[in-house]
Amino acid sequence: MKLFKNGLVLFLLICLGGTVFYYALRDNTQQRLDKRVAQSLELNKEAFALLAAEDYGGAQERLLHALSLNRLNAWTYGYLGYAELNLGNRQQAYEYFVSTLNLETTSADLIKSLADMLLQGGHYAEAERYLQYGLKDFPDDEALQAILEQTPKTATGK
Repeated sequence: MKLFKNGLVLFLLICLGGTVFYYALRDNTQQRLDKRVAQSLELNKEAFALLAAEDYGGAQERLLHALSLNRLNAWTYGYLGYAELNLGNRQQAYEYFVSTLNLETTSADLIKSLADMLLQGGHYAEAERYLQYGLKDFPDDEALQAILEQTPKTATGK
């Protein structure tokens, strides 16, 4: 019986130690994650200021660093799209804009930039699709409506 009590006490101590270790590890991990997210947001602020000052290379550098810290911030992708577009990297800009939309974040300006880029490249059907998508969120946006009305219709009539 004494062996059973000692085994039970030992088992309870191991469980208690494991629980303490788990919570300590979890809290440490959460603190590191919070720090990375905060640093990413700060880099986004710096990049936004650089975009406004038309320093697209500097903004791109900060945004790529921000993205390495937090891949779930949709605005980082959107800002990267603007930076890449202004640096002449249209394919990369397209990918970042679409990534923003895939994370279910949008703005009328983002849709306009994406549609303009697609229209310039002759991708009328895709531009029309994104404009329709944008008008679901921004039905009163006159600029989106005007771009859609001026979009050449494809040969299929869609």
